[in-house]
Amino acid sequence: MKFKDFIWSKNPETLDISITRDIKELPIPFHGSVMQDYGEQKRIIKGEGEFSGKRCMETYQKLAALFESGESGVLLLPNFPALIAKPVSLSYVAVTRPDILRYQFVFWEDSRNSVAAPETSQFCIHVTVKEDGENVWTIAQKEHTTVEELLRLNPHIVWPSYLTKGMQVTLP
Repeated sequence: MKFKDFIWSKNPETLDISITRDIKELPIPFHGSVMQDYGEQKRIIKGEGEFSGKRCMETYQKLAALFESGESGVLLLPNFPALIAKPVSLSYVAVTRPDILRYQFVFWEDSRNSVAAPETSQFCIHVTVKEDGENVWTIAQKEHTTVEELLRLNPHIVWPSYLTKGMQVTLP
């Protein structure tokens, strides 16, 4: 999962994406009522997970800074198309151990904006994943680039730690 330049090292444990329609019931005197459909509402994305390791608080603070800015950005979710989202809330739930930090978050879809494609040159070099389970870190090391650059050029990658056989990865 990714929001703006923040990449979750481990996807949240729970992810709830709700899509609703605004439907009103209008009473008609002596005839009952009729339903009126006012269209699709914004998507609401809620999740919960944990950061672990010695730098879990530092990781949380980086994400908190994005929420404090309040600026919309591209949100990439596992098995879901990219969307522009606005950070709504981030909660520090509990610390069960010194090296584990639990959190909850809420994003709202920002339908006023559209998803912009990343900047790429006219000529692209691709590598093909040869077997299930390869990851972005090994490709970055083999191709002498950074994980951040690969993820910027490949917004379709939602699971950086597990790539599937045959997937095309664009190189800088």
